[in-house]
Amino acid sequence: MSLSLNHLVLHSIAVNEQGEMTLQLRDHEPPVTDNALELVGNLHLTYNSKAAKGFGYFADPAARLPTELNQYLLAEQSFIPFSHALANELVARINHYELQEQGTLLISHYEFIGSEYLQIVLLQDKVSPSVNDSMEITASHYLETSAIQLAARIELTEMQRNSESKRYVSFIRGRAGRKIADFFIDFLSCEEGFDTKQQNAMLMSAVDQYCAVSQLEPEEKSEYRAQVKSYCDQQLKDGEEIQVKELSANLPQTDGPANDFYTFAAENFPIEEQFPADRSSLKKLTKYFGQGKGMTISFDQPLLGDRVSYDPQTDTLTIVGLPPNLREQLRRASDVDES
Repeated sequence: MSLSLNHLVLHSIAVNEQGEMTLQLRDHEPPVTDNALELVGNLHLTYNSKAAKGFGYFADPAARLPTELNQYLLAEQSFIPFSHALANELVARINHYELQEQGTLLISHYEFIGSEYLQIVLLQDKVSPSVNDSMEITASHYLETSAIQLAARIELTEMQRNSESKRYVSFIRGRAGRKIADFFIDFLSCEEGFDTKQQNAMLMSAVDQYCAVSQLEPEEKSEYRAQVKSYCDQQLKDGEEIQVKELSANLPQTDGPANDFYTFAAENFPIEEQFPADRSSLKKLTKYFGQGKGMTISFDQPLLGDRVSYDPQTDTLTIVGLPPNLREQLRRASDVDES
């Protein structure tokens, strides 16, 4: 892995018996070992693979974190005091938002494939049974790196090179939704400037309209949308972003009046050159789905007009040929009702 580690420190955040947050600060950096490089490298890849991320930028350079970060980057403040300030502010924000978070706080400044990053991750301390050399069962402590929920990253190279960028700050939204987003925006002194779901929604609309103006037959349209989804799914799996130009190059040319997909999308939609894939949005490429009022319905798009028909006048969906497992459940329920 092409990763070089400039600085790394670990602090501890815990809850005492009185339910109060406590912070144990480390005053020196651990040695840069192969294990340290592997840990930071794995976290980089795990973070990349997280689809539910928020993006932002420093709208006010004089705000707390961008000021401290600038002092650090200009060598006006060394890494350890800078990390102490970050850790203290993180705990203050955790308390303010009444979050129940504790663990090992890892702050790293590293370079990966020509770009510099500052990453802030709260790792959970886990205990697992293990066996020692005497074949006795003991407890093994480890850091959970595959399921990080509280993490943020600043792409320092993007921030310094592109003053117009609105996405060099990112954070994992987590399961708590808006609360976590507000927490990170406050902690990072940033503003949200890039909507991943909106970009994915525009891509879906661009695909729909491109298929329409290209006058594709239903079968061709389904195949085209499936190819788009295949590309996006692979990018998501690899932890890479959707690149519209690369996507277009992987799609077949059509005989319609529109140009290639890349040109069509750029001319008709305010879509970025590249952006992260959103798993929930990608479903809409090949499926119809929805839920509400106690029902969840999902089916492949080619089935509409074939085994599935919709009457907008009566708001009725008719399905011919139910899935066998659903049919069996309905038959058993019918037998119980009749008895």
